[in-house]
Amino acid sequence: MSLTSTAYKEAETHPDYRRNFTAGWVHGTFFQMSSAFGNIQTVLPAFVTFLTPSTVVIGLMATIQGVGEIIPQLFTAHLIDGQPRKKNYLLGIITWRWIAWALLAWLTFKYGVTRPGLVLVVLIVLFSSFSLAGGMGSVVYADIFSRAIPAQRRGRFSSAKQIGGFALAILAGWIVKNILDSGSTFPFPTNFSLIFALSAVTLAVAFVGFALIREPVSHAPRQNHSIREMLRQGTTLVKTNPNLRLFLISRAVIGMTVGMASFYVVYARNDLGVSAGAVGLFLTAQMAGAAVSNILWGWLADGYGNKTVIVGTMVTAGLTAVFALTLPAFYLPAYVIVFILLGAMLSGWRIGYNNFVLEMAPKKIRAACVAWQNTLIAPVTLLPLIAGALLSSISFTTIFVVQLGLIMIGLIASLRLKDPRHTPAGICT
Repeated sequence: MSLTSTAYKEAETHPDYRRNFTAGWVHGTFFQMSSAFGNIQTVLPAFVTFLTPSTVVIGLMATIQGVGEIIPQLFTAHLIDGQPRKKNYLLGIITWRWIAWALLAWLTFKYGVTRPGLVLVVLIVLFSSFSLAGGMGSVVYADIFSRAIPAQRRGRFSSAKQIGGFALAILAGWIVKNILDSGSTFPFPTNFSLIFALSAVTLAVAFVGFALIREPVSHAPRQNHSIREMLRQGTTLVKTNPNLRLFLISRAVIGMTVGMASFYVVYARNDLGVSAGAVGLFLTAQMAGAAVSNILWGWLADGYGNKTVIVGTMVTAGLTAVFALTLPAFYLPAYVIVFILLGAMLSGWRIGYNNFVLEMAPKKIRAACVAWQNTLIAPVTLLPLIAGALLSSISFTTIFVVQLGLIMIGLIASLRLKDPRHTPAGICT
């Protein structure tokens, strides 16, 4: 038996492997379906347009999501560092998130027409707590599954989870389209209330899946004694490592682009006059683009390194902005291509940037490096808010042109990156 075959056989006999694989798959796939029902690039911006004509709120929510994903990560990494079990942290986070969606569904149904201002305020408050909880959960999740699923089976687990998750997310897009198209059966606010309730239900199913996981005890000692120490290590690396600086420029630009993505659906609703049901079609297109491109990004990452994924993601971001500017003038239905490319960009962003920083970072501080790279680019999360405020006096076209210019800067930085897989100069030391 080969060494590889022996490793796979050991993985199959790993304590609780099959149980954790199945439970983790249920959690991951239904979590992705829930995220589709509450998608920040399509569903939530469309919902906000029913509550207020202000584009500032759209930018604010994109900023909240960016801040929520970034700010808690260093704190969470420090909090769980050295602790033998972390499962209860994530169970608490998931519980709050599905309760928040259920509460929003009820408030939308009861007050969406009579008190839209109240619903908008509650949406912002709940979304803020939701985003902060998600930022904490991503750190805990990565740590737990690094122990719950053996290394020899993580590829298979991730692939199965992604296939199932994308299938359910595409189904969610079809459901959203049918709900929003059925104005007589599901008028506002019943339509969005139902969508948010579905997000809560599917997230509750994801909770059950995660609750069934048996978390192995961690015996790793504490590596970082304070958040200040973690920040000092991160800033020192930035000063001494030019490759890390290039990476942060590229990461900042793609982070800005992800934050600005919410404006594509607002532009379609406000300036192009597309129907509410088109939002579901855009969501389906986004999930399909993410699913198909995921195969390409994985192949490029394994065969040529994560730099190629980063460059490809940046090119895709540029094409998304170009097509948003040009397609509606030629053939409005072709605007769906923007969301196919948006899905591909989001998929490449998650694969390329996350894996690049893991390969670039020394093993002992790898978890902290993930938190650093997000914390150090925190200022870019304000750009969507600024853009939303400016849209009262400038056009969407101007915003997209400026965005395209920043993407060109990000592309130059990405092309100059040294892939740590192929050159020692690309590794942080």
